[in-house]
Amino acid sequence: MKKCVRLFLVLSLLITAALPFQRAEASTTFKDVTLYKKEILFLANKNIIKGYEDGTFKPEASIKRLQAVQMLLRAKGIKDFNAKDPGFADVKKGDYGYEEIAKAVELGIISGKTDPHTGKKYFNPWNTLTRGQMAKILSLSYNVKGSTLSEFSDVPNSNDFYTYVNALAYNNITTGYADNTFKPYQSLSRQHFSVFLARTLQPSFKDNGANRFVTAGLKLNPHKTFVYKYPSDNYTETWKYGGKDEFGEKWTASGSEGKEYYSYRENNKGLDFGIQNSEILLTIPYPLKQNTKWTYQLYEGDPVTNYVVTSMNKTITTPAGTFKNTIEIKDYDGIYYYYVQGLGLVLVVNASNQPSERIFELQKVY
Repeated sequence: MKKCVRLFLVLSLLITAALPFQRAEASTTFKDVTLYKKEILFLANKNIIKGYEDGTFKPEASIKRLQAVQMLLRAKGIKDFNAKDPGFADVKKGDYGYEEIAKAVELGIISGKTDPHTGKKYFNPWNTLTRGQMAKILSLSYNVKGSTLSEFSDVPNSNDFYTYVNALAYNNITTGYADNTFKPYQSLSRQHFSVFLARTLQPSFKDNGANRFVTAGLKLNPHKTFVYKYPSDNYTETWKYGGKDEFGEKWTASGSEGKEYYSYRENNKGLDFGIQNSEILLTIPYPLKQNTKWTYQLYEGDPVTNYVVTSMNKTITTPAGTFKNTIEIKDYDGIYYYYVQGLGLVLVVNASNQPSERIFELQKVY
């Protein structure tokens, strides 16, 4: 009988010891967190992020460079902080955060900056982290790679952060802002860094783009040259930017049959596409989101064309590549138009024919 009692007590203690840990994992909360609760809870339960003694997280406060490094090292499970002195003038042995900074340098996550006048290296641990810097350290920490042909308007391929921002966009860790900007030099908040880190660690947190809305970026990128093909006619055109006029941006489309001259105009009301010094052929209103509907009539007396946005996150492929988060627009004649922010129109399909027919597709961008 005594053996049974002792066995029961042992089992009870084991169960009791296990249960509080599970409950604590599931109940980590911060009283000031209202947005991104799932992502922040996910990181808190893994002890990657920590709040303050008053039970707050201060989600809107700017995250410091040192805090971001600490979170990344916790996320990677780093326990051994023995590392060579990185030689920063502003972070010495014995300083708070020195070991984490030294380890992050050894791992290739950070490198700091060198003052061109003194030759000294600095890390600036208490400076705020920018969105561009976040893209870089996340990409380096987790070997995030990939590239899309589309670009954010404020992160061209000449930008120092282009490779890293582009990789995050390719992997749906970021979709940028509605106006097709990324704002690489804007300070990053604690909650937004948590979101980006959670998406990197857990794919289920990634934004698939289905509910986004667009306020700019559907015109052609003037820094690129576009090669299009009309498959049914086996005809190819090369489109090049030719400056601006009173209407908007001028483009010349050159092919074996000669040249055509088009214009784009984009503002907060929408995108207009037309023939230079002539009529507008197509108008797309902003803001644009799932199920946005509008009509357009080229000339008075002509039939009215009805348009509807049927998807904000299609994945389509042309000879130029594969495009995620493509905007699918359908007209009532069964024609589908596919637009990519930062790139423009990449594909037109006539679905009224069976099988459906590609009538215009992007071949190459350079």
